[in-house]
Amino acid sequence: MPRTRRPRAFPSIALGLAILAPASLAAQDAKPDFSGTYVFVAKRSDDLKEAIGRSVGGPNTVGSKKSEQIRVWIRSWLEGVITDPAKNILTIEHTATEFKSGMGDEVNIYYFGREATSMGPGGGSNKVTVAWKGDQIVTEERQAKGKGKITAVYTLLPDGKTLLVAWRLEHDSLPQPLEVRLAFERTPR
Repeated sequence: MPRTRRPRAFPSIALGLAILAPASLAAQDAKPDFSGTYVFVAKRSDDLKEAIGRSVGGPNTVGSKKSEQIRVWIRSWLEGVITDPAKNILTIEHTATEFKSGMGDEVNIYYFGREATSMGPGGGSNKVTVAWKGDQIVTEERQAKGKGKITAVYTLLPDGKTLLVAWRLEHDSLPQPLEVRLAFERTPR
């Protein structure tokens, strides 16, 4: 019985593709690295002062309800972002398992793939999560008891320097949710 000889090029090509395919797939799946220090850019951001006034209300309590005290505390905390120069610096440390983000002395730690618990700014505990949504990182803090929620969507623009954070705060004490887009520029490493 005669033997048919197969060209040797096919196994070589297949082997070459098998070696290159994981590298090209890894390059396609590469996510942006958000790690760095960023400076707040007010002129490229939504007007935070106006958004606070519209969504959070006035600086004084109306009546003695606890929700009014919380609302005024939220307003004061948010205004600190405008008035405290240390809160104009955003620092992010990002690994495959953790996402740390903070302005000033406040640092939030999120763990990819699992829910964690943190102390809320007004007391009580929050359930916190982080997840990839395409090339964006989305963090969420939800009150364990109550309906309060903070969602932040981090987007690193193609220039690798500009970071946009779409931030949404919902709380029972607020007349309406606070939604702002904040822009930051990465400082040189």
